[in-house]
Amino acid sequence: MRDIKEEKEVCAFVEKKLAHFKRYLSVTEKMKQAFGNEEEINNLGSLISKRQDCINKIDRVDLSIKNLIKGGSVRFSRVSNKYKGMIDGYLLKIKDIMTTVDLMDKELMVMAKQKGEGIKTEVLKTRNFRQAARGYGGSTGYNTARFLDTRR
Repeated sequence: MRDIKEEKEVCAFVEKKLAHFKRYLSVTEKMKQAFGNEEEINNLGSLISKRQDCINKIDRVDLSIKNLIKGGSVRFSRVSNKYKGMIDGYLLKIKDIMTTVDLMDKELMVMAKQKGEGIKTEVLKTRNFRQAARGYGGSTGYNTARFLDTRR
């Protein structure tokens, strides 16, 4: 005999997981847009925090599913075809989202490396300008002459 309540519960958890993955995708898209826009680049910290929050929520849903299945009453082989189809559909959507996110993450890594190299280049230019300015700049302090007799 099947426990429909637990089947619905597993299905609901997988649906929650899908919702969290959709939010994760949305935040990743915003991160990609922020890299393209200099004014929004300061928001990356908050976007990274939102993404981490999504990951934490997904982990909690996974733990809940694991605990429910570990309880022993729900076995995927005993789940009715109706709920299996729904769960498979959700899992397929999650897989598609993660494939898209993986590609975006790779693009973000390339963008971050380029941005880092640009910043490194600017720092080196600034350092070179500062060293050149020191080399050409005159000393501001007055030194006493070396061969003057100052005892008098």
